[in-house]
Amino acid sequence: MTLWIEQPVMRLFALTYLLLVLKMLAVGFVTSYYRLRKRAFAVPEDYAMQGLSPRQVVDPDVERARRAHRNDLENILPFFAVGFFFALTQPSLGLARVLFIGYLLARVLHTVFYLAALQPWRTLAFAVGQAITIVMLLATFARIW
Repeated sequence: MTLWIEQPVMRLFALTYLLLVLKMLAVGFVTSYYRLRKRAFAVPEDYAMQGLSPRQVVDPDVERARRAHRNDLENILPFFAVGFFFALTQPSLGLARVLFIGYLLARVLHTVFYLAALQPWRTLAFAVGQAITIVMLLATFARIW
């Protein structure tokens, strides 16, 4: 009996998802970097740890990084479920490559464009990722319905 992870499509999905998680962790580090650099902390104890008085500062760079991270949570987590079930339908490896790697690239570009405040590129990258998720969702429904 072979393990499901030994199947090429499932291995590709696992690699893609792990890279997306790594990207999400990187965005979290970017947020922390901005907080430390700008001294714009989230809670009073963080100010106290730095020997500062708490203040109600909303830093635009911190907020931009936080929104990028939130957008990842709202989109990459659903991709996990949709991509996993799509992979279980045993699509061709070629199609899986186009969709999984396409999604990975779209999300990486979305983050880059978000942090750099580049429109309409951010929206375009977002739309590509959404379209890929919808294609996988419909293909999965078609296969299991």
